[in-house]
Amino acid sequence: MKFAIVGGDARLVFLAGLLWRDGHRVCTYALERAELPREIPKAGCIQGCVYGADCVVLPTPAEAGGFLLTPLSGEQLRTEELVSSLWQGQRLFGGRLGDTLCLSALRQGLSVEDLTRRADFAALNAAVTAEGAIGELMANSDKTLWRSRVLVCGWGRIAKLLTLRLLGLGASVCVAARRADARVTARALGAESCDFTELEGLLGGFDFIVNTVPARVLDGGLLCAAAEDALVLELASAPGGFDRTLAENIGLRVLAAPGLPGRYAPRRAAEIMCEAIYAALEEEE
Repeated sequence: MKFAIVGGDARLVFLAGLLWRDGHRVCTYALERAELPREIPKAGCIQGCVYGADCVVLPTPAEAGGFLLTPLSGEQLRTEELVSSLWQGQRLFGGRLGDTLCLSALRQGLSVEDLTRRADFAALNAAVTAEGAIGELMANSDKTLWRSRVLVCGWGRIAKLLTLRLLGLGASVCVAARRADARVTARALGAESCDFTELEGLLGGFDFIVNTVPARVLDGGLLCAAAEDALVLELASAPGGFDRTLAENIGLRVLAAPGLPGRYAPRRAAEIMCEAIYAALEEEE
């Protein structure tokens, strides 16, 4: 089977190597700054990369503002140009694929798989993200997580795993969630919990604030109530849980960590991506 790897970060570099070691033919594009086995060619154009490929693999997340994410390349590739280069019957894989890209690909007769919508990929990717988030907090603070107070906004996969890991490190964790059942579950696991409407009187007591909700749950008033030395970590996709510029103007220390698995543990993230791709191919058969 031939795979075309287009764009992406170190995660896709490792993925190319994994696929090649499994005996597949691999070609890459927009990865010219990456160190790859010499047996894996770097195509000079998108058409040359995807020609004859059974599967085309894009980054996770795949795009921003109509352009493919290509941090290891000087090339800027519009998603419409990418789709127009593909062939009917090819399988397209990627993460957080936009509606426009998906519709264009489907109209062109491609099979489309958004890996972030797969339960297997999402669960394992969340585990890497949770561990990476802890690494970010520890690397950017002069405090230990032990004996610190941490606010976790949200109760999705990442928030649950992050809460358990923080509790294991001796942190005092409070989970802010809208649903009553989520708050009860957080308390059952050993954390405190609250509704977002209760945060104003609590926010000043946290050393670390971690958002996992892709919606503005922390408005300007709440940000102003945070402790001056609090470290705020954004893990959610756009638009995020708060206005980052406002938070920085207030004087808060803000960390934005998009694509954290690809930055923190690209090899493990690539293994998870590879497993999900193989599982999807088996399901199609």
